[in-house]
Amino acid sequence: MKKAFLILIAVLAFSSGVFAQRHSTPYAGIGVATNFRSAEEGRTGPALTAGFRNYNRYSFISLGLGAEAFGYVIPSQRTTVGIFGIPEIGVAIGPSIFKVYPHSGFMLGYDSINDVFAWGGKEGLAFEFGRHVTIDFSTYVPRYNFHEAIYAVNFIWRFF
Repeated sequence: MKKAFLILIAVLAFSSGVFAQRHSTPYAGIGVATNFRSAEEGRTGPALTAGFRNYNRYSFISLGLGAEAFGYVIPSQRTTVGIFGIPEIGVAIGPSIFKVYPHSGFMLGYDSINDVFAWGGKEGLAFEFGRHVTIDFSTYVPRYNFHEAIYAVNFIWRFF
């Protein structure tokens, strides 16, 4: 535990070193969302995402804060739709031409799997290439006490 705490302090120290160069990076993306609930039903459909991340693109390690709107439709006998607002936190690691961005967030929105306005969580790993292109692999859990995870791969365009 003590090592994890020291690593967290080191990451925060590195990420806040050049705080003045942080800026918000808006993005939009399209992807594929999948659930593994049942073999008989359709399990894959389109997903849309839009949001922003605020971090120092030129720092090797930078703490990132942001927000995302995520929506999906999975057509089947009982079409599944969901739309969520997600505040996020993550760490951008790597040089400015290629960054790995593990991130996590709190979801709040509507999901027809549970047919309720619900809250849940998101975990993801994004790979940023150059100034504009990102591939984001994420797991969305729309409702914590009823575990129906949605897995998504989003192809994101970052606007600088």
